[in-house]
Amino acid sequence: MKSIMSELSTKKIKIAYIIPTLSGGGAERLVVDLATHLPTSLYTVFILILKDTATPAWEEELAQANIAVVRFHQKFKLDIFCIWRLTHWLNKNHLDILHTHLFGGDFYGRIAGHLAGVPHIVGTEHNINLAEGYLRRWLKRLTARWAEKTIAVSKAVLDYVERYEGIRPNQALVIYNGVALEKFKPSYFLTNANWPHNPKKIIVGGLGRLEHQKNWSCLLRAAVYLPHNVIIRIAGVGREKKGLEQLICALGLEKRVELVNWQASTDFLKSIDIFVLPSWWEGLPVALLEAGAVGLPVIVSDIPSNREIISDTNLGLWFDPNHPEELAEKIQSVLADPKLALKMAVNLHKLVEMQFSLDFMIERYCEVYADLLNKQ
Repeated sequence: MKSIMSELSTKKIKIAYIIPTLSGGGAERLVVDLATHLPTSLYTVFILILKDTATPAWEEELAQANIAVVRFHQKFKLDIFCIWRLTHWLNKNHLDILHTHLFGGDFYGRIAGHLAGVPHIVGTEHNINLAEGYLRRWLKRLTARWAEKTIAVSKAVLDYVERYEGIRPNQALVIYNGVALEKFKPSYFLTNANWPHNPKKIIVGGLGRLEHQKNWSCLLRAAVYLPHNVIIRIAGVGREKKGLEQLICALGLEKRVELVNWQASTDFLKSIDIFVLPSWWEGLPVALLEAGAVGLPVIVSDIPSNREIISDTNLGLWFDPNHPEELAEKIQSVLADPKLALKMAVNLHKLVEMQFSLDFMIERYCEVYADLLNKQ
């Protein structure tokens, strides 16, 4: 990284990351990780959030790193005044790079960055945006020309943005998400193979937003086929919470399912025995990488982005997200074979260490920034 950066001016590089909110999610986690791990001798970093929502733990993490969080108080879906405030701030602060994230960050950031004459606008595409309607896709295509580079978090996402969002092949590249390995000490399972925590109360857990994409209803329906000593624990917040609570009651699972709101993944993952991700679609799920960093056996929906991590059954198991009974079968097969569980956990842990570390991800992003700045 130093050899790349030595080509640049000795003046600190001013970079801002723009994202709709700092509430819990993989995209927000990546922004915080990028902001707090860039070399402080080379970068001055800002976080710009369109709305006022922010997770206190992440704000504290940014404050400890002396990174300013600037709010732009977006009130409406299309808030012209928010674009004006953002453009004014960009004009005043003379950035070198504006890095956009998620639809709001991309749309508002590209327009304001273009109007303010920011030299380099780059974006990260975090997901296969199947939930976005035609209008959002059209707006993304309309503003795509102002994004000098678009970084896709997986090959599946790269294919999506080239097909649907007007991103040219020479404009895009893949940088896989990474996790801060030092935060995730190997679990008790990897250190002494004492698994599960308590055979009388086995915890199957999922971590992520309570939204349609995550397909938590599949995990709840799978619980019906599982022994009564298996407890389902889901950590997250979102619009589907009430619907999931109603489904829990309808299935008679009040004593066997816990919705525990948002929790730091470092704490939550230590409390479970098996990690499940039943999503309909993903970009490259950070929560899955974190489960691998901790050393949990994982069971995931059979979708392209999950296959980019769990490429064979030595790393984890897949299931059809349309079939909760198949998920239940996979959970029971792991519980019945601790040697299989340990093998998968060890192999996935090694894979995350070798290919999905935060250090490697940061280095790749810095290479992109250096290439952009060297073009001036």
